[in-house]
Amino acid sequence: MNKIVHNIVLACVALLTFQSYSQPTPVNQNPNITADNLVEEIAKQVSHYNYEPIYEVYFEFGYCYIELYINDILAYKNYGEGGGSSSFTINPYLLNFSNQTIKLRMYATEEFGEFLNNSAVKLGIGSYDNQNEFAIEKRQSNLFIYQTPEDENGFFKYAGKEYFEQTVTFTLPEVPYKIEGWKDSQDLRNFDKKLLEQKVLQAYQMIQKSFKERDLDGIAQFSFNGMKDQAIAQYFDEEEVQEGWEELISIAGADNLEFFPLENYELVFYGEGRLVGLKSKKKDKGFRGSSALLCKFKREGKWVGAELDYLLHIPKGKTEFEIY
Repeated sequence: MNKIVHNIVLACVALLTFQSYSQPTPVNQNPNITADNLVEEIAKQVSHYNYEPIYEVYFEFGYCYIELYINDILAYKNYGEGGGSSSFTINPYLLNFSNQTIKLRMYATEEFGEFLNNSAVKLGIGSYDNQNEFAIEKRQSNLFIYQTPEDENGFFKYAGKEYFEQTVTFTLPEVPYKIEGWKDSQDLRNFDKKLLEQKVLQAYQMIQKSFKERDLDGIAQFSFNGMKDQAIAQYFDEEEVQEGWEELISIAGADNLEFFPLENYELVFYGEGRLVGLKSKKKDKGFRGSSALLCKFKREGKWVGAELDYLLHIPKGKTEFEIY
């Protein structure tokens, strides 16, 4: 699954009222959106600018597993390699904040069971212009730099431990677009946990049902808000929006589509308590740290897995749950 599609899939939206249901509830969101007009309606919302910065986090890590959060939203996880380097776009996580945050969570690897002296994470933030990725004069590097703490000998300060977490703030020179996302949603951390778990579970059941029955209009309706914000944040043209939508269609229409059972999960909060979801508690490869909404299907004769990371919230001024 490519980066664009991955971001779109991870930011789809569904709706539940604050009532009790025994069966998966029907989608009741964006009723004017259909499978036929979704792409066009999203493309209408995208604005273009003289300068369209794409911000990226680039990083390397060693002798540890890591999770990286942007504004308290999980953006990257790696529990299998114990080291490496990569990068990812952070535009979809940038809300209208004067200060943005990166949170690092480090875990000891299974091989060693604790951090070593040379366990480390280094990261930075850079940018390029979406209209001309290779324009050197518009590229910016080292807008922000971070490295895990070291002792006086240059070793990882928390060697011998099994877990380390740190949150740091950063600012960016220009974010021309505005997406509200979850910024002003209600803080759900004080809500009844059993009720929250029930609502998320019912939403996930409804989402599974929509994909299994290939209800494309329903999928379009509960995917619209997330896809719209993804498109706005990355200045997508209609073709790029279409690409993401076709990936969702391909999952819904896939041969032998199977969802893993909704079990062995835990309730988790993101976005400073404004988003809630269910995360798998399994430690197996492919499950650890993943949404409880996992499926597999056959593509060109081979089994492929997909994670649909739906999260509920209650937007400002509303009394109903939506998912972002």
